[in-house]
Amino acid sequence: MLQAAQRIGKKGSGKKRWRLFAIAVLGLNMLLAGAARADAPIEIVDASTRLEEGVWYLDADIDYRLNDTALEALENGLELDIELVIQLTERRRLLWDPEFAELKQRYGLRYHALTERYILRNRNSGEQVSFGALQPALEALGTVRRLPVIDDALLSEEERYDVGLRAIIDIKKLGGALVVFRLFWNDWRITSDWARWRLGR
Repeated sequence: MLQAAQRIGKKGSGKKRWRLFAIAVLGLNMLLAGAARADAPIEIVDASTRLEEGVWYLDADIDYRLNDTALEALENGLELDIELVIQLTERRRLLWDPEFAELKQRYGLRYHALTERYILRNRNSGEQVSFGALQPALEALGTVRRLPVIDDALLSEEERYDVGLRAIIDIKKLGGALVVFRLFWNDWRITSDWARWRLGR
């Protein structure tokens, strides 16, 4: 009887330890997930569309916070590839909405060591601006004003549309042995969450 009671006690104690371990792991995962969200490198703070003279324009404020990997890439002379993905979907009652149109606005950001300037280049238009510090360059990159999205004449008056916006920083396309050695992965990228809203009329 005493031995049986001891075995039962050991089994109960083992279950209790496993339960406590599971709770600790769950708590750690929640803590890490919360920290990851708080430390998100790209956040779309605000975004909206407006109709002017037959054209829909996008205004957005995006907070770019570069992590150590991105900063190291800049210091080693690599150009960061920044992309804004704008999607237009038809608003329907189905589980999924068909994609109507997609626009990609691309920028390049690099550090010129000789002049000690940060060069921000609009890859769609070829226009570029230089900054004496990184933060003003990131603020300019994150301030999107009056970006043409689509002509209103291409939209059906009988349909309703949703707009989606996502920002991406990518160095995968740059390649090279330096990227693999210094940054560990040649497909490194960081993205924001999708921001979605209704295209108002």
